[in-house]
Amino acid sequence: MKRTLTESELDHYHREGYVVIRDFFPLDELDAINRDLDAFMQRAEYEAFKGGGENMEGWIMRLGLSTQSAADFCADNRILDLVEPVVHPGIAIYSAKLVSKEPHDGVICHWHQDDAYYTKISQSHTRMSIWVPLQDTTVEHGCLQVIPRSHQRGLQPHSKKEGGTCNLGIDTSIDLEKRVHVPTSAGSIVLFSALLWHASSGNDTDQRRRAFIVSYQEATAQGGNGDQWHILRAA
Repeated sequence: MKRTLTESELDHYHREGYVVIRDFFPLDELDAINRDLDAFMQRAEYEAFKGGGENMEGWIMRLGLSTQSAADFCADNRILDLVEPVVHPGIAIYSAKLVSKEPHDGVICHWHQDDAYYTKISQSHTRMSIWVPLQDTTVEHGCLQVIPRSHQRGLQPHSKKEGGTCNLGIDTSIDLEKRVHVPTSAGSIVLFSALLWHASSGNDTDQRRRAFIVSYQEATAQGGNGDQWHILRAA
């Protein structure tokens, strides 16, 4: 049965800038993707692959499309059906990446908006991202943090920041009392606006923390992150 956003979920997304959909994927599918990624990272081509993308500590850029199972996941009709009420007309991938925080990796991701990066390349009215952990992700793992309703303020000034995996950060003052941690179980999915203020802290656990971040935009918005951009559903 086709699963799309309910009216309540869609209202929450537009009002708060994000929404969490629990237990969306079977765990065995995530296990298979993890195994494929583990195998890929053991091969010699992985080193060459890293060198071909934006390589920052704690990030594996472009790895979201590196294996067939990962590429299939990003274009999965279940995901496209879910985001279709938000992303239209048509759906295209802007970028797909895997974020990996190794055990006891203290590197943070600064507070930022995705569109601070994306609008340099492509203009979109509906761009958003999905955040899909490949294992249970708690506050201690460095789960997603958001400032609800911050997307309503539009794109904010950003500047280069040091000491984190996101090299751009918001210059606007942030009221951390409004911060919400979004611990997410494996199989769940977070949808959030490309204008939502978000960040993550380091991984204080003994486990690796992996998460897919796939950004989608309407098919009529031209361009994306290099060869990752392609149209999945025509307008």
